[in-house]
Amino acid sequence: MLTLSYVVHVAAAAFWTGAILFYAYLVVPAGGRSWLDRAAMNVLLDRLLRVTRWTGIALPVTGFYQWWVLYPVDPGALLGTTRGWLVLAMLSLWGALNGLLEVGIYRMRTVGGSVDPVAYLAEGFLVDGGVDGVATERLAAVGRPYVLVSLALTVGLLVDAALLAGGVPL
Repeated sequence: MLTLSYVVHVAAAAFWTGAILFYAYLVVPAGGRSWLDRAAMNVLLDRLLRVTRWTGIALPVTGFYQWWVLYPVDPGALLGTTRGWLVLAMLSLWGALNGLLEVGIYRMRTVGGSVDPVAYLAEGFLVDGGVDGVATERLAAVGRPYVLVSLALTVGLLVDAALLAGGVPL
């Protein structure tokens, strides 16, 4: 069961980080230069949000299972080892990254006017509606800071994962 949790965890993490990298390097620059129309931008924002939310379920479930198996009730195993601190760092980076993407996409959704946060959580970005009357350049400008910080956090997560996977002693 532990092996299966590793496979699901790594596949979900690869899908999520790949989506963030794709969005940061292709979608935001293309939107900022008007190479994407608003409908395409809406679809891509909605897809990034969906990936973030679905992997936001898979990663904690598999991660907490691994934590439970590898670091039993003994807090010293988690707080007293380098691997334990790397796990805690990964959890912190994941939470910050997930929250940052949610806030960033919410801010992009509210560019055209206010949106009820509860409705946003239920609806997402709205592929059909999205942000009416707002140029893709404006959406890209609003989202750029969130995406750039997300990119930095993604790199941090990948480095953390490499250290955990490789068993690099620090």
